Amino acid sequence: MISSPIVGESGYGGPGGAAGGARSWSATDQRPKPRVRPEAEEYANRAQGSIAQLLLTGQPVYRPPTRSKKEAKDFTSGNVRKMRQVQAMNRRRRKEEAAANAKPVKVLPQSEKYQQATSKVAEKLKGAPASRPASTNYLRAHSRTGGSRARSASPGPRPSSAVTEVDVELTKPTNYIAHNAKLSRKYKPPRPPSAIATEANQEKKNQRKENYKKGEIPKYLQVMQAQWKREEEERIRNIPDPDMPPGHRMMPTEERLKTLEILAQKEKEIQSELYRLPLAPETLRAKSRKAQVEKQLAEVEEAQKIFSRSKVFVRIDG
Repeated sequence: MISSPIVGESGYGGPGGAAGGARSWSATDQRPKPRVRPEAEEYANRAQGSIAQLLLTGQPVYRPPTRSKKEAKDFTSGNVRKMRQVQAMNRRRRKEEAAANAKPVKVLPQSEKYQQATSKVAEKLKGAPASRPASTNYLRAHSRTGGSRARSASPGPRPSSAVTEVDVELTKPTNYIAHNAKLSRKYKPPRPPSAIATEANQEKKNQRKENYKKGEIPKYLQVMQAQWKREEEERIRNIPDPDMPPGHRMMPTEERLKTLEILAQKEKEIQSELYRLPLAPETLRAKSRKAQVEKQLAEVEEAQKIFSRSKVFVRIDG
């Protein structure tokens, strides 16, 4: 609670106020002029329409930037000036090169001994014949055989080898249109690779048909028939024989015949040994030896009878 009166503001005083010109403010008095700095008015004008508009209406106001864009620079004059500088520099360099080439060549010192000597090259040039010598055909193609290489047809005349003048006078004008028309009739356009490949395949098929022999078994079928025959023989050979006892196997024919040959050789050896023994041995050793040889001969004959059969079964070991 305020116990003392409010001090009056000097800015609100008037001539009829309290002592010292100060008096109290009332609602009936006019609003006093605010005391602001001189630059406050500039700030207010700058902010007018942006922040105040946003606070009052809620709608921002776009203000374009005040900074001005730089104007596009024209480089035409600079480019022209640079081009002129380069041209002047090139002209100056060419002048320097021409001046350097125009300098006289320094003459080398010559001995007085050879001042009166004539040039051999000049003498040869003066005495050279107008026509070309026969040595011009040296190392030229077909110079020894006498033949000449065929040249392509050309509408224009060709100067002969004996003519040395540069300018050749043409006696008859050449009709290039007729010449080109003649060549166009002989020209054949190149065929596409696909057409060439198709024609080659067709030729191969026709040649295969011409070489085909009717009624003859193809080679691949002959090979297959031979293979089937071998497989059938192998299957028949591996069929178990019903007469074969268990635990045995049938001896192959090749092995049986080879065994018979060995037995025949063994029989000859035993018979030759038996012939060398006496007919009536007297000693016990001779008698026992003769009995042993006869027993071996009987075993060989029995084995020959066994292996002479068409089927021989052998026991499987183990």
